[in-house]
Amino acid sequence: MNAEPEHFRMVRLHKAWADRYTILWQIIIVILFGGIYAFLTEIHAGASDRTDALILLAVMVLSAVVWQAVGLGVARVHMLLAGIDLEKLKEASKQVRK
Repeated sequence: MNAEPEHFRMVRLHKAWADRYTILWQIIIVILFGGIYAFLTEIHAGASDRTDALILLAVMVLSAVVWQAVGLGVARVHMLLAGIDLEKLKEASKQVRK
């Protein structure tokens, strides 16, 4: 018998999904921008051009944020569709503590 509440299970499920996609996209971005940097170095591009390419690596951080947000957003939608209201759970836990 699983003692873990259903909403924790749903968040873990979707968080794991978001983590996998985050890692996948980070690998793709590193390969893409690493290739761009190597190409720019090979053609003897100036330092400003290479710097611009490296600034684009900030996309890596943004992609991680997007996938994490999507994963947690999907978990919330899943909970709402399953009829789990986190606000009611929060209020119930406050009443139990009193």
